[in-house]
Amino acid sequence: MAKATKSQIKKERSPAKLKKVLKQKGYPKGKPPKGKVVHHVKPVAERGKTTKKNIRVISKSKHKKIHAGRRKRGKV
Repeated sequence: MAKATKSQIKKERSPAKLKKVLKQKGYPKGKPPKGKVVHHVKPVAERGKTTKKNIRVISKSKHKKIHAGRRKRGKV
């Protein structure tokens, strides 16, 4: 699996790009509600894109569990 370069990661994590995608997903202010965070289904580090299809808005606790599981499997 190819890893993303630092410049690719910086581009995909751009606040402006994220705001645009969140507006497309129905969040008019371009940011998730209180207690929620943005999660990339395919991680940016693995060349995941910041697109409407690859972004999920989930609770902070759910996000923490997802990444804890990835760490155990050695994917983060």
